[in-house]
Amino acid sequence: MHRTAPFSTARGTRFLVAATLAIGLGGHAAAQSGALPETSPAGPPISEGGALSVTVENDLVADTDRDYTSGVRLDYITPRNQLSPFGDVAKRQLNPWLKAEDWYEIYAVGQTIFTPTDISAPPARGDRPYAGFLYGSFGVAADSGDQLNTVVLDVGVVGPLSGAEQTQKYVHDIIDAAKPVGWDLQLENEPAFRVLYEHKRRAFLDLSLPFFDLGVDMLPHANVSLGTLDISAGAGVTLRLGAGLLDDYGPPRVRPAVGAPGFFSTNRFFRWYLFAGAEGRAVGRNLLLEGNTFGGRDGVTINPFVGDFQVGAAAGLGAVELSYTHVLRTEEYAAQPGFAEFGSFNIRTKF
Repeated sequence: MHRTAPFSTARGTRFLVAATLAIGLGGHAAAQSGALPETSPAGPPISEGGALSVTVENDLVADTDRDYTSGVRLDYITPRNQLSPFGDVAKRQLNPWLKAEDWYEIYAVGQTIFTPTDISAPPARGDRPYAGFLYGSFGVAADSGDQLNTVVLDVGVVGPLSGAEQTQKYVHDIIDAAKPVGWDLQLENEPAFRVLYEHKRRAFLDLSLPFFDLGVDMLPHANVSLGTLDISAGAGVTLRLGAGLLDDYGPPRVRPAVGAPGFFSTNRFFRWYLFAGAEGRAVGRNLLLEGNTFGGRDGVTINPFVGDFQVGAAAGLGAVELSYTHVLRTEEYAAQPGFAEFGSFNIRTKF
């Protein structure tokens, strides 16, 4: 069974150890990611109140049913600077490197589902295995107005205990889609985790006209992920055009993806923007592709570099925001028949 050797820069590894300590795993270290010079003023203060975010991703919009076929995630983001004792510990541990006035806690549960190219037959040789990941998340986000740092721990299980088989079969029965064959060959049960750090900056340009409020911003980002689930490092940029851009950092997504925590401001009653972005990732390990870590099911050979390209739109009215993102993801393994394509829907609200 193929295994790709783990990798990471010494700088990224030191930071992730410190992040792991802050969210309960233990350790000490330091690092800070660089980005564009600060060219934008701090954004308006975030409105009080927590936020609830629901993200649903599926390849049905592309009329396919393969590779990354479904993802569902429910997030709760605490009100600004209203941290639990656990979140306060994380803040104290990370604050020497992540300077910010506003801090948030992120709690989430989610499930992702992956299938071979043809679900009407058992996986062919060289095709990716059936796999699911059911997980819970805890994270903290530090917002300085034009910089956002996020540290997240995902802990869950891969295999039959993920419930991916039951979820896909249930949904396919409801929509009268083809019944998947081959889930008995999915990855075996295995606990999995990852710690993810992402640094994002905002460069804002006000294009306001006498009768038309408009702005443009650029959100470059870099991230690193370490754990048994995956090992990767990525960088990219998102461009947005619209009104109320300083109210958030873009729509939430299911990882690994170009996304942001679900908090947002309601300083404007009506907000909207169009966006486009790209990210490149260097991948050293992907359990969901390469197969079980200690025996169990074998997987496939991963591609060491993967790219995501996305376009979409978002709109907010009062305490509710909606967004849609359309994504193209380059081949993640040697025999994959072309790009993966899927859509991501998100609805979030403040209360």
